[in-house]
Amino acid sequence: MKAIESLAEASALGSEFQQAVNEFIDAFRRAPPAERSEMVRDPIIRCGSLEGLIAAVVSALCREVGMPAPRWVETIGSPEPFFAFPAKSYALRVRLMFESPAPFRIRNVFVPENYLSRA
Repeated sequence: MKAIESLAEASALGSEFQQAVNEFIDAFRRAPPAERSEMVRDPIIRCGSLEGLIAAVVSALCREVGMPAPRWVETIGSPEPFFAFPAKSYALRVRLMFESPAPFRIRNVFVPENYLSRA
């Protein structure tokens, strides 16, 4: 699964978008190095909440495996603060703003510090 395909699937799933994101994370980690580059090659060209989330995931995963992130991730972010799961209380929102790893925070996307951790 490519990042751009993950975005399309996440968009189609609506509030269940996390399933598509998790599938991409798992597929990226299982893929051999040469395949990983192909998975993130096609650019996302517009900004939005899910676009910012996928760009942050790509950036963080590339950092995790020691490969350069594609250039397109530098320009993609969420125009509004986006909390990847319902964070209705002020205290939880503030906590996520502090906890979010840098690739997410700089894209205006807020997640728990262990967002990419999978059981």
